[in-house]
Amino acid sequence: MTAAPAAADVAIVGGGIIGLATAERLTAHGASVIVVDEAGATGGATSASGGLVRAFEPESGHAAWAAEGCARYQARGWRGTWPSVRADGSLTLIDHHRLAEATTALETVHAAGHKTDILTADEITRRFPGLTVPGHLLGVLEPQAGWLPAADTVRAILRDAGDRLRLRTARATGLLHSSSRVLGLRTSTGPVHADAVLLAAGIGSTALAASAGVHLPLRTRAIGYCLLRTEAPADLPTVVDRTTGAWLRRWDTGGTVLAGVACARTGVPATVRAGVPAAEEHRVRAVVRHRCPQLAHARAAGGVTAYDTLATDGPGAVTVWPRPRGLVTAVGWNGGGFKLAPAVGRHAAARILEVLNR
Repeated sequence: MTAAPAAADVAIVGGGIIGLATAERLTAHGASVIVVDEAGATGGATSASGGLVRAFEPESGHAAWAAEGCARYQARGWRGTWPSVRADGSLTLIDHHRLAEATTALETVHAAGHKTDILTADEITRRFPGLTVPGHLLGVLEPQAGWLPAADTVRAILRDAGDRLRLRTARATGLLHSSSRVLGLRTSTGPVHADAVLLAAGIGSTALAASAGVHLPLRTRAIGYCLLRTEAPADLPTVVDRTTGAWLRRWDTGGTVLAGVACARTGVPATVRAGVPAAEEHRVRAVVRHRCPQLAHARAAGGVTAYDTLATDGPGAVTVWPRPRGLVTAVGWNGGGFKLAPAVGRHAAARILEVLNR
């Protein structure tokens, strides 16, 4: 069904956490926004996010944004309306030889007002008896960090944006543009006219950018997680193991643990589906059991098979393109977009307002 042509100051492609965080900041500054997403809000990769929230990010190039994002989540957003962080604590494991390299990131965390404790392997296992950590690792513990339910957080951001934001459930098919500037979007339900366009649709942004002659090198990567039902210790923190790619957190109050392991498989379909193949469950268990032995034989309780989007030429970025004027992209977060989203949204909105001369 074709809708009547629509118009707004800004059109955003992507109803996930990055697109909506940007939209909320734009509406807070008086701009009108249309968000276009075929799956509606909370679809795509955001729907499969583990929702991990922490300030310490030693390697991605986004240490300041991670610290800012964590602080904003802890403040429950810009208006105090977002869900409260499940402050189980966040424990990031690194090789002790890498501590010196992480100093700058730790300084950034502390400058933003976040508390951290550096724990030896022995201190970790004494404090968290359900974990097993070899002696060559250290843990950066953030006592007030943890996780958030991704879908509930996105819905709260959408509510905060108010009636200046309209959501169009449609597929964006290309950019409307002249030789020098963006004019809006073509969508499966009709055109959207706008003075600026933000592409925050993950891998789908590549083809849309190409429709205006912009090269945006991205690729998908397989992600997934398993739900494992066990008598998890009540004090189990969120764990991110930078040495094995494993991560885990409590799923609920009933003992279930959500666990995943980074995957190197790229070029996968951009789909999200319930369940994980037996081989993937085995791969995850084989790694996470070294940090949480109870998970080796815990009963499977489901999971998700999904994807994220990698930038092939560096870390994710917010980019204002000189031609066509009005095109901005915010893509390539390599699976870390959730924790960065409040900072990315603030920054992207500021750049778009500059484009609009506001």
